[in-house]
Amino acid sequence: MAILKTQIFGRSLVGVYLIANNSYILYPPALLKPTLKKFKSIFEEPFYPLTVNNSNLLGVYTASNKNGIIVPHIIREDELNILKSYLNESYKIGVLKSIDNAFGNLILCNDSGAIISSLLKNYRTTIEDILDVETVTYEFADYYLPGSISITNNYGCLVHPLASNDEIEYISSVLKVDEVDVSTVNRGVPYLSSGAIVNDKSGIFGMDSTGPELMRLTSVLRL
Repeated sequence: MAILKTQIFGRSLVGVYLIANNSYILYPPALLKPTLKKFKSIFEEPFYPLTVNNSNLLGVYTASNKNGIIVPHIIREDELNILKSYLNESYKIGVLKSIDNAFGNLILCNDSGAIISSLLKNYRTTIEDILDVETVTYEFADYYLPGSISITNNYGCLVHPLASNDEIEYISSVLKVDEVDVSTVNRGVPYLSSGAIVNDKSGIFGMDSTGPELMRLTSVLRL
């Protein structure tokens, strides 16, 4: 297990540009080779370059787990074909034709469950089929983007500091994780997924993350 504090494109918003799960990591082709080499030393999983509609914001536009990935309908055909070439045929790639398409912000998921925003309630069964996990529509901490205010793997989950104990208990039951706690990243930012990427073995965190934040994040996620 390994962790890294760093920046991408001069910013601590590493989760905006990267996605990680227990099968692979996706990164923007514009990432500098020395930076990519550093990232590859942290994760055991293969790294694949990709854009979505020529955008580097992979973490914003996609949501994934070991079973499938959800991408927006604005993805170009050539990008979709590139993505398909990386993955085996049994892995599901779902193109969701939703007006609200920042799926990294709208969906909180791991390999056991998914929590989606009410903005995607009409797509719940489709999302459940793609990710192959129990999927519920649920919003917490008085916010409608559950994916943006949380970060999870299969061991634990960190959520917005305003989440209540009842909300934390429900999140734990859906994601089937051992521990859910509140936290911030990058020196007090409550939008946790923007500042980190994690899987069950490794994590990359924004350079601005403090020691206490990293201690809480790595403890709950068992990194």
